[in-house]
Amino acid sequence: MKLTLERKPFGDFWMNCMLNQAFSIAQSVHPSYRDAAYLNLYRYFRWEAATDREFRYPTIDSLYYLSDTEWEKFPLTGVIRRIVPMHFRDESRMLDEIRDVLRSGRNLSLNVDLFGWLPDSMAWQKFHWYHYSLFNGFDEEKGVFYVIDDTLAGYGEHEVPEERVREAFAQSEYKLDPGYAGPACYVYELQPDIVPFELRLEEVAAHADRLSQELEAFGMDGMWRVDEAEGEKREQQLTYGLVGINIIVNRQEANAGLLERLRLKKLLEDELLDELDEQLGRIREGWAALKQRFADGSFRRERDAELAERLLARERELWSRLAAEA
Repeated sequence: MKLTLERKPFGDFWMNCMLNQAFSIAQSVHPSYRDAAYLNLYRYFRWEAATDREFRYPTIDSLYYLSDTEWEKFPLTGVIRRIVPMHFRDESRMLDEIRDVLRSGRNLSLNVDLFGWLPDSMAWQKFHWYHYSLFNGFDEEKGVFYVIDDTLAGYGEHEVPEERVREAFAQSEYKLDPGYAGPACYVYELQPDIVPFELRLEEVAAHADRLSQELEAFGMDGMWRVDEAEGEKREQQLTYGLVGINIIVNRQEANAGLLERLRLKKLLEDELLDELDEQLGRIREGWAALKQRFADGSFRRERDAELAERLLARERELWSRLAAEA
């Protein structure tokens, strides 16, 4: 038997594994939710490396998703009723349990070790990194599952053999870390009636004001302390920094898409949008340059942390201007 839920990967830009899969489901159910991904519903925060707790780097996350207290503020609640943590009743039958969830019309996201998950991914046969991968269907005759996930080629659907599913789960954070508090998997339950998403200027302006205030207090102190000596530790730290910057670069691409949508919907004057576009262009160029320095190993902390501070200040000015003019 072959089954697919026919969710289309949301590949416009990268957020994180849980968010890209949630937007993949939402936009597949109702196209209006593609606009929801561009809403400036995010924050900057300091993250610590999974294998090096003393190494911290800046990145971006969206607000409200997976929040027990503020989930109702997340725009995808018009499509996704809830994201339910799940544990397998019998792990020896985990593949059957996954197929049962998919047969019920619900997507499932499994905790896996990326070291042996998808060829041509950043971690393949290099790093034991953990995340949740979205299952979109299966083919029992071929002995494969269809998953939506990211590789160096982008975000798309991949065919994964059953044995690799077992192995990646057996090496997952859920299985190996006694202190891990997350579930084996998450199950997405949809609303019985879908409410279309509408991008509203009032909401964009409110988040612009919030971002301008948060960026006032956000800085690079204590971050990107990359080992100066060439070696494995430096390489891993540069990779972690690159992962964080990649999300920032993608968010700035999304910000350009947000301004474009405000223009198409005639929610702001063209003259103001032209000015914001120009300012955003400089921000995007700066983060792209920093991404390249992490990628090619030419990173120098004093120089590049100073550039990051300037880019954060420019973004604060951008959101402050939008909030004041909206």
